Amino acid sequence: MRRVRNLLFPMTRRAREIGLTVICGIAGCFAALAFDDVIQFLHRLIWLPLERGGPWMFALGGLGVLLAVGLVTGWMLSVWAPEAAGSGIPQLKVAYWRDMGRIGGRGVWVKFLAGTLSIGGGMSLGREGPTVYLASGLASLIGQRLGAINLQGRAVAACGAAAGLAAAFNTPIAGVTFVLEEILENLNSRLLGRILLASFVSVFVLYLARGEKAVLALPNSLHFDWKAYLLVPPVAAFAALAGVAFQNATLGWRQRIRKHSKIPLPFRPVAGALITWAAASLAFAATGRSGVLGLGYEDLNACLAGSLGLATVAALLLGKWIATTASYAWGGCGGIFAPTLFLGAFAGALLAGVTHLFFDLPPATASLLAVTGMSACLGAVVRAPATSILIVFEMTHDFALVLPLMLGALVSQFISRQLCRENFYAQVIEDDGVELGAHRAIETFSDWKTRKIAALATFPAFSLPNDDSTKAAEILGSTRYSAFPVVDAEGRLLGIASRENWSIPFEPSHEAQTLALDATLEEAERKLVDAPLGLLVVTDSAGRPLGVFTLHDLLRCQLALMDAQ
Repeated sequence: MRRVRNLLFPMTRRAREIGLTVICGIAGCFAALAFDDVIQFLHRLIWLPLERGGPWMFALGGLGVLLAVGLVTGWMLSVWAPEAAGSGIPQLKVAYWRDMGRIGGRGVWVKFLAGTLSIGGGMSLGREGPTVYLASGLASLIGQRLGAINLQGRAVAACGAAAGLAAAFNTPIAGVTFVLEEILENLNSRLLGRILLASFVSVFVLYLARGEKAVLALPNSLHFDWKAYLLVPPVAAFAALAGVAFQNATLGWRQRIRKHSKIPLPFRPVAGALITWAAASLAFAATGRSGVLGLGYEDLNACLAGSLGLATVAALLLGKWIATTASYAWGGCGGIFAPTLFLGAFAGALLAGVTHLFFDLPPATASLLAVTGMSACLGAVVRAPATSILIVFEMTHDFALVLPLMLGALVSQFISRQLCRENFYAQVIEDDGVELGAHRAIETFSDWKTRKIAALATFPAFSLPNDDSTKAAEILGSTRYSAFPVVDAEGRLLGIASRENWSIPFEPSHEAQTLALDATLEEAERKLVDAPLGLLVVTDSAGRPLGVFTLHDLLRCQLALMDAQ
């Protein structure tokens, strides 16, 4: 790493950015490949023998496996890194905005271990969200070692996220749009060029390592048929409703568990594992298929191929919905991309199968409706319409899908926005009590004026005591500030003093201008005009200094918030 840093350091700023972006793309691809390989190996090792043993072997052996998975992952997440639970996208979003893209190493390796064990062990969760977090975290760790901090840290995290999703799905364009739509929330971001480069590099490396095979293969050649478009809106609506119901049930259940459950944190994933086991065992006994467990891509491809009966489709749809809801709500480690794609495809196939009972549908039309359901369900939950269209298009490599996917996205977004106030990830962040509004880039001048000072001032305040010259000398020697609040023996604010004019006993040379914690930037800007020494003191209700706000802080906040995207 030191050699790499030595190579980058003499370069121009633009060359360093390009070099670091290429490194992020390569690292993101290898993170995605390693995560997928371990999951697939573990799933085949455990579940293929149990499937061959029949329903009883599947149920009894699966009970032991899922109990062990729940216990081990619950212990890992509660003891090592509680923040590694879930998909990782909300945590990445918080890290990007609040922590300048800085992601800790512990969260990354715990996410890898717990994620591979959870998903490979059979929990009904996806690998794509964790892959995005892992790739972004690895890029962040590399960037930190190479000196990428503050806004550069954000850029590195965004590039890693795009590279991870691009490699996970073999979807270079969707990897870019997802980061822009969901993480940065700005399709015109200044980081667009670097994110594009990271995604390109990631998929280029993927092609070198694995080839360019599509993730999902449609057996029927799709062509334009206006009659099929008549069925797209109802299918998209049904799939979107399935996604909305999944979101509301999962996050509502998650909140109730967090507030009222008496089950200790390390054992909560066991409850999700038991429910997953019950749903998977019943579905396997009824259908002979195990798609309720893990990623379910084999059954997803069978659904798109139209080789599953109507009863099988209904059973797997219900089982997957229950298992995924329980797995996520009870604190499992995994994402929602793959499950929502599965739910959407099976919802579309179910409605297509019911329609086929009354009208003869060509196989190509049934496949088109299933794919439309995939995009609509994902779009309703994630609420990223461009990503939901592009990710399915790129996964299938079939251009004929674009128009029905666009129509389905319109229906999906309308339903989602009517029935859910936030998308899945934003609701998780809100439920966790994290406020990102003060850290996001501003869009309008009125937005800037209403930002709270509490998120932007410098804390704590280094206050000089008016009766202790030794402590005052220590503070003056350990800081480089030019002005300080002055307090009495009880911590009450007396005034402010400059470094040059400090003396004991203190005679206030300047009256302090104060701000409350809930003051806005508009109020701070107005007071800064008349503030002596350019210093505002943030105080509590008793008048004790908590922090300070200066012209330097104002400029720093403006640069950070306006350049954040």
